[in-house]
Amino acid sequence: MPNKSLRILIADEHPMQLLQMEKLLNGMGYYRVAPVHTFEDLQHLVQNALLPFDLLIGNTDLASHAGVDLERFCRVNTQVRHALLYESQHLKVPSVPAAQRQAVSISLPKVPDDEALHAFMAIIDGPRLVGQVANPSGQPAPHGHPRRWMNQGHSLFSRQP
Repeated sequence: MPNKSLRILIADEHPMQLLQMEKLLNGMGYYRVAPVHTFEDLQHLVQNALLPFDLLIGNTDLASHAGVDLERFCRVNTQVRHALLYESQHLKVPSVPAAQRQAVSISLPKVPDDEALHAFMAIIDGPRLVGQVANPSGQPAPHGHPRRWMNQGHSLFSRQP
């Protein structure tokens, strides 16, 4: 099940590719998508974002026209967590070990197709098991009894095993 709260930015100077990518993402259940067609718009959104973008899907040609290496831009910018970059050519998303998925950046030779986009989203938006989610402090979750809610009616949100 997709994480519908992911913030996704698509950057491509070709309107049809922007539309195609947005439709692919919508079909996968992702709706917080912002398309941009110039590097200036991309840079403005990234620099002024209150929250980081979870994913930037971008055409490297868009930035190279502005004299910018988009891969480096993503790597040094803390407002972009993951990047799926492509050039203007069949492709295969390489596998990424789970231990290296903190900030995934992959460059592709052409616009991602449905299969490539599904593979990449499975890498960055994979299912998380409750027992494996790290605490913000980085410490493992404490063992013991699960927290029980008192005086709460039974609902979808208060299900108990």
